[in-house]
Amino acid sequence: MKEIDFIPEWYRTGRKRMVGYHRQYVLIAFLFVALLAWSHAAGSFVSRAKAGVDQTQGLLKIEEPLSQAYNEIKAGVADLQTNAGVLERVRPRVDVSCVIAELSHLISGRIVLGRIDVSSEALQFAPTAEKKHVVTIAAQSNQTSSALPQKSIRSKVAITGIAAEASDVASLISKLEESSWFCRIIPGYSRSKKIKDVAVTEFEIGCYVANYVQDTGAGPK
Repeated sequence: MKEIDFIPEWYRTGRKRMVGYHRQYVLIAFLFVALLAWSHAAGSFVSRAKAGVDQTQGLLKIEEPLSQAYNEIKAGVADLQTNAGVLERVRPRVDVSCVIAELSHLISGRIVLGRIDVSSEALQFAPTAEKKHVVTIAAQSNQTSSALPQKSIRSKVAITGIAAEASDVASLISKLEESSWFCRIIPGYSRSKKIKDVAVTEFEIGCYVANYVQDTGAGPK
């Protein structure tokens, strides 16, 4: 028996068209919801980014005076370090009282000193073709090392005075050479002189304080 279809073709076509419309509406609604969600998320991200930028700008305004103060303090510390280096160069590296005490021990009662000059000068050794001399400042073991490097300087002592006889001057030179405090004894002059009809010997002697060590590469002896 043949089944008879009473549904007209135009109804079926319209029905299919309505189903297609419904699908398109659902898809458009889904896209619209997705766009709304993305717009909300983007807006929140932009708001948070703007808030972060505003907070950073506020911190920069607060920290700007601190940064300026830090730079000023840093420049002041650099100036102090420079001044400390200058003071370190001019600071005498020898205890003058100890030098005078040693001279007092070496000088006999037949000698009267007129002047004692203590000065500092740079170490200058002529380089040789075979090897170079390395000069360092000798420090006492109980002293703490300075933060600044030791400079290549040495202390020179010049003494002038009068002695009863020329032999007293020679004896003083011999004592200076034997003393562990002095080295490189340099006799200046020795000449006769009369003071109130008394014959004396006027002299000048130069020497260096032995607070430096000259390393010639031969090793310790």
